[in-house]
Amino acid sequence: MATTIKCVARRMAGGNGHEHISHLWWQQVDDSGRVLSSGDNTREQMVAYIEKHGDHSVWCPDRNPAVQGAWVRVHNNGRIKYVQTVADGRTTDNLLSLPLR
Repeated sequence: MATTIKCVARRMAGGNGHEHISHLWWQQVDDSGRVLSSGDNTREQMVAYIEKHGDHSVWCPDRNPAVQGAWVRVHNNGRIKYVQTVADGRTTDNLLSLPLR
């Protein structure tokens, strides 16, 4: 049974764009959606996790529960690496729609 990390909340620092997500709260879930563990990571820790475990290891639900969520990918703006969701090959704002903490 596969497990993935589901993003559930965010904290911003210094702006409103994806590169300003400073922390992500998450739940480790199995294929049935059962929560196995939970925690939070800095942006840098989440980037490292995705780089180690691959592009299908972390996801974010869509704000519309009837729509499938999107995978979280690592992006680079030339200054820092940051995370943003990608669905069907297009970048999306799912992470920016998560509740703030």
